[in-house]
Amino acid sequence: MIGLGALGSISSDLLARAGVGHLRLVDRDVVELTNLQRQSLDRPKADAAAERLRSVNSQIEIEPLSKDVHSATVRDLLRDTDIVVDGTDNLETRFLLNEAAIEANVPFVYGGAIATYGMAFAIRTPVTACFRCFNPNAPPPGSLPTCETAGILNAASAMVGAIQAGEALRLLLGETPSGVLFVVDGWHPDIQRIHIGRRSDCPTCVQGEREYLGAKRTQVLASLCGSDTISLDPVHHGSIDMEAVADRLAALGSTRRSGGVLVADVEGRRLTIFPDGRALIRGVKDEAEARGVYAKYVGI
Repeated sequence: MIGLGALGSISSDLLARAGVGHLRLVDRDVVELTNLQRQSLDRPKADAAAERLRSVNSQIEIEPLSKDVHSATVRDLLRDTDIVVDGTDNLETRFLLNEAAIEANVPFVYGGAIATYGMAFAIRTPVTACFRCFNPNAPPPGSLPTCETAGILNAASAMVGAIQAGEALRLLLGETPSGVLFVVDGWHPDIQRIHIGRRSDCPTCVQGEREYLGAKRTQVLASLCGSDTISLDPVHHGSIDMEAVADRLAALGSTRRSGGVLVADVEGRRLTIFPDGRALIRGVKDEAEARGVYAKYVGI
């Protein structure tokens, strides 16, 4: 399960209740007041979700990973899995997951919701179209609504998450995917079924291009939906010395440990630092400022 927001929390709960034996939960964020589940603030979402799902079904294995998903991490995140379920909130990550799932030869259950609408599609290359077959070109930045600008009706996300869970269970049991894109309207409500054909000229599943999976990056930044927070991942291999970082930052502001992360309030900004060097930086205007704050206070 990649992403544990509106869609991922629904799908993972249903899969746990259905008895799926091993769930790997991946999310880069931490719990905030804007989240409906009221676990301890600044605790990694993956850990909070894992604890919740263990209370739902203690007989399955649940593996939480507080990781960002990008070209340098996605192969490890999908290793030894039978299916990947999409709970993300951006197209770039979906294009990446689509390529990684094709390379790993595992199904990819796409889902998305915005405002009162949502979509779900079970992808099994080469049996069905892939994600890029019906999204051949990424739209330009700013051309689509986001969860910040349009919000998400919880009924729509619940409908999409439930369909995703059902499609995932069918695929895990060996059934052939339908090739149908489900389009839901959570306000009326209504569900449309649209057959999606595989494109003979698809650059990903036919021509074998790996535009997103092959991206070489030394630092990955992403603005988190619905907040003034930027996630910065230095693509660092191994763990950092959290105690040394805590000692340095304690001289400049307040620090505390929350689960496996370090939370520091320094000069009007909050940094949530993970053991692998990734950080969530709150209170910054843009990515350039986030890079500067990270370099100044973490220094990797």
